[in-house]
Amino acid sequence: MAKSPARKLDRIRSGIDDVDDGILRLLARRRALVIELAKVKKDLSLPIYDRKRERVLMDRVKARGRKLKLDEEFIEVLFRLIAMNSKEVQYHEVF
Repeated sequence: MAKSPARKLDRIRSGIDDVDDGILRLLARRRALVIELAKVKKDLSLPIYDRKRERVLMDRVKARGRKLKLDEEFIEVLFRLIAMNSKEVQYHEVF
């Protein structure tokens, strides 16, 4: 018996919710790593912002995004927001 369109919609939405939860878990894991990084930077008297590292990050994620057929502009905006938040977390949590 074929699934009704409403059931299919619910199944797809549930899958999207699961993916969203996974993204949130990964962002929380990234935040914890950013705090560790900030502690090391502080011990080494390094600044929070590293222009070269951020450029490498952007190049890497945009290239990876292209391979995954994701919109390059979306990936850049998303990761610029993530990088901005990471700098804020480092400043407020450690420095």
